[in-house]
Amino acid sequence: MSTPEPARFLLLRLTITGPGKKPVALFFEERINVVWGASNSGKSYIVKALDFMSGGKTTLPDIKEAQGYDRCWLQLTLPVSGTVTLTRAMKGGDFGLHLGAVDPETAGRPDRALAWDHRAKGESLSGFLLSELGVADKEIARTLTGDKNAFTFRHFAAFVYTEETNMMGEWSPIRISEHSGETFDKNVLKFILTGVDDSAVVTTPNVGSQRTANLGKVEIIDEMIAAAQQEWDRDFPGNPDLNEQSDRLTASINELQEAMSVRQSRLDELRLDRRSRVESLRDAQERRTEISLSLERFALLKSVYESDLQRLASLEEGGAALLAGARRPCPLCGAEPSHQLHAHGIDEVELTQRAVRAEMAKIVLERADLAKATRSLEAEQEGLQRRVERLSVEIDGLDVELETVKPLEAATRRSYEDLDATRHRIRQGLALRQRMDELLRRKTQLEAFKPKSLPRGSVTAGIGGVTGHEFATTVQSVLHAWRFPGLPTVSFDDKTHDILIDGKSRRANGKGVRALMNAAFKIGVLLYCRQKELPHPGIVVLDSPLLSYRDPLTSRHGELDADEKEVKDSGLKDHFYKFLVDQKDSAQFVIIENDPPPIELGDKSKVTLFVGALGRGERQGLY
Repeated sequence: MSTPEPARFLLLRLTITGPGKKPVALFFEERINVVWGASNSGKSYIVKALDFMSGGKTTLPDIKEAQGYDRCWLQLTLPVSGTVTLTRAMKGGDFGLHLGAVDPETAGRPDRALAWDHRAKGESLSGFLLSELGVADKEIARTLTGDKNAFTFRHFAAFVYTEETNMMGEWSPIRISEHSGETFDKNVLKFILTGVDDSAVVTTPNVGSQRTANLGKVEIIDEMIAAAQQEWDRDFPGNPDLNEQSDRLTASINELQEAMSVRQSRLDELRLDRRSRVESLRDAQERRTEISLSLERFALLKSVYESDLQRLASLEEGGAALLAGARRPCPLCGAEPSHQLHAHGIDEVELTQRAVRAEMAKIVLERADLAKATRSLEAEQEGLQRRVERLSVEIDGLDVELETVKPLEAATRRSYEDLDATRHRIRQGLALRQRMDELLRRKTQLEAFKPKSLPRGSVTAGIGGVTGHEFATTVQSVLHAWRFPGLPTVSFDDKTHDILIDGKSRRANGKGVRALMNAAFKIGVLLYCRQKELPHPGIVVLDSPLLSYRDPLTSRHGELDADEKEVKDSGLKDHFYKFLVDQKDSAQFVIIENDPPPIELGDKSKVTLFVGALGRGERQGLY
């Protein structure tokens, strides 16, 4: 089963543009890129520009050749996103991200904006690049007590881009910046070489921080005590005995509560009794009104009965008269009634008369029932009238008693509220005194505080002996491949996290040897990450790693030290480039030098010459 290709970045093109200016571009090949030539031609500027486009805070040098240019572009290939183009103003600030390869002269608006600061809200360049390597949410302890910072791509950049000053510097190659701190630098290296961050480290304040924090607490408590004392002196002058006052007030309030309860109960009884009588009065008045209406209707009905009886009496009298005349002799012929042939409707008259008498008898009975009902309602009406009058008198009496009881209850309630307000004030004073006592107790505890320090050697920074030895072995293989004079033994200095050559520290060597050891260290980090399958961008940019091969007469770095002369005479330069050719599939190398490589670099590599302002050639410099 074949090993998968490690995730790596690939530089493609660095471009600098400006309004009305011809774009400046430098193309990179996949394997080895060497830029060499005259001094002051912009070679070191390339390293600064690459670092700047990887999130560096420091703006690019304000050189004469850069006048009129205002924007940098970096095209590169990433493991996940593929080919992208980053753009950034030369004055600094955030980045624009174009997905794919774009022509800086015709590029439109970027697809996304990336903050230059890893701590910024939203998406940052650091988070974007780390995600391409599968790194996220890692923390690095910056102190032995466990204070942490987030791991950012800028911490990787220190092992990717090495400028000339850092290359030959006496400080350790692991230094992230002048202000990062030794503990932080060591822990960054530990994460890169082991993949283990410091998220699990528990933060313990150091002795100074503990003392400072404790003094701050004492100062705050002193301020709180002073404020509480001022409040006490203002509200309770003379230092009264609040506990005694509170007890007296509580007893008085309890008595008032009992009196108020009795008066409130009596008031509730009166109100309930009055409400019941008012409802009874309303019912009686409504019934009396209903009876009045009924009596009015009964009176009307009685008049109808009287009118009907008068009408029926008239009909009965008329019928009687007709019957009386019908039983006489005929006025025309004198015939007796028994001899008269015609009855003249006497039967109908008799029938009608009987009906009238029956109807009159019925009406008389109904009138009698009506009179009986009327007398009953009138009697009920009189009873209701007496009840209304009695209830009205009782309600008036209750109103008088209520008006007597209500002021007593209200006065009792006001007295209770006044005493309760006084008790609340006393309780506030007691709470204030309790708070003052608690603050004084807390101050006594803080003044007796003794900071706790970590036992010496209980916490270590950086990598341990096994990892350090394995890493030193990797760096030793690099130096041996370069044919470093004497084929030295390389060891790891636990204290400085630098390498030792035959027990000799890097800083004890000349500039050129220090540069070579720095270069071997940075390449060693890359190779070690590849061996352990740990994330690494896969780019190593070195400015002047072969400083020992400088011309002492023309170089600003002066004469060669003895160890530098030994390196120069050893033929190391040839083996340095042969080694890079052998590692061409592991990483992309960018080497800045004054001299050309002495060997052919093979395909997918490139050598660029900057002839300088006075030289002859295709390109004078970066600009």
